[in-house]
Amino acid sequence: NIFLFQEVQRLADVLAKVKFMLAQLQLAIKGEVVMTGELQGALDKMAAAAVPHTWTFTPAGDEFSWIMPTLGLWFSSLISRDDQDRSWLNTGRPNCYWMTGWFNPTGFLTAMKQEVTRRHKAEQWALDDMIYHTDVTGMANKEHVRAPAGEGIFVHGLYLDGGAWSKSEKIMVEQEPKKLFQLLPVLLV
Repeated sequence: NIFLFQEVQRLADVLAKVKFMLAQLQLAIKGEVVMTGELQGALDKMAAAAVPHTWTFTPAGDEFSWIMPTLGLWFSSLISRDDQDRSWLNTGRPNCYWMTGWFNPTGFLTAMKQEVTRRHKAEQWALDDMIYHTDVTGMANKEHVRAPAGEGIFVHGLYLDGGAWSKSEKIMVEQEPKKLFQLLPVLLV
């Protein structure tokens, strides 16, 4: 719950920044506020189907949201991230999580380890002694996951670069020619 709260806060910050800039752009186009260099730059980027710099980075140059090559992909990711957060808030934990949809996926995995450790409190499991174990499941996508994992989590949305997963042999194999990335099946972590 704490992890989800942090993710919702971060996404709310992104939404607030985008909403403010779009409102300022509307006012600048109407002539009600001054068209600053920042606003003009954002307008130019959007006209070129690119993501405005201030939506992706802070003034100090730190990553603020996520990096995507086009505005359409960035906005699709925004919608998907919002859907994942809202679904979790409104209907409870999902059976399978979109791992790349988190700002802090490492924090998500740490929270999962904390929950597993708490479940095994009677056996005196220690968080520092926990190690990750990942299995590739036979489920092709999140729609095939009918129930949450008994222990750990199911994740989807991860890709292989420079290799491929053989569903029949259940091993890593050479990637197909001219196919740079391959979507992995659902993973159990």
